[in-house]
Amino acid sequence: MKNATLFISLLLFVSAFSPLSKPDSKQSAFDYAWLAGSWVGDGFGGTSEEIWSPPSADGTMMGVYRHHNADGSLNFYEFLTLDKTGMKLKHFTPELVGWETKEKYVTFEMVEVTKDKIELKGLIFERKSESEMEIRLKMRQGDEIKTEVFKMKRR
Repeated sequence: MKNATLFISLLLFVSAFSPLSKPDSKQSAFDYAWLAGSWVGDGFGGTSEEIWSPPSADGTMMGVYRHHNADGSLNFYEFLTLDKTGMKLKHFTPELVGWETKEKYVTFEMVEVTKDKIELKGLIFERKSESEMEIRLKMRQGDEIKTEVFKMKRR
């Protein structure tokens, strides 16, 4: 009986974190697990590379971004986390000096997740096919809001 109780408890624990079970909320990390993998494309006048891990048991994904200028020189890095509340990121120089202060980071609040789109406030990831996605980033430049579009391909 003790072994049966232990087995049932273990089964319930594992099923709670299984990709087949979704949280009660409308949005789930498993809805945007398609983002996992390595991507390369254009953006900011150079080459953009982005790598995302699969969602962890708590639904959080982590990612890294690297940008090279058109001449091939390294421009900057980003460390990213994505969960059902949105995305947080920190920028770093090629020498790994943080742009933001130690306690600060940039946030993008989650707006909506659909089968092929992750919409955050000011940032959209949209899957165009199994091997292509488009990222649209809104940025303020003075009084103007500009949208930078990244055309990414899965490696």
